[in-house]
Amino acid sequence: MKVKEVADLVGISVRTLHYYDEIGLLTPDTVTESGYRLYSDDNLELLQQILFFREMGLPLKKLKRL
Repeated sequence: MKVKEVADLVGISVRTLHYYDEIGLLTPDTVTESGYRLYSDDNLELLQQILFFREMGLPLKKLKRL
């Protein structure tokens, strides 16, 4: 799935997904030659976990260490 599709599916911004990639928290399985980030089902599962822990108030730095 492309970034916009994932963002719409889970209700977060495209910028948030880009940021998670920048800090190494959620790296897409594939980046095309033209720079499109493509997310797999495994990526979506990890994203759901990240969003759950964020909802619980866990900071991104701690999430990254987990």
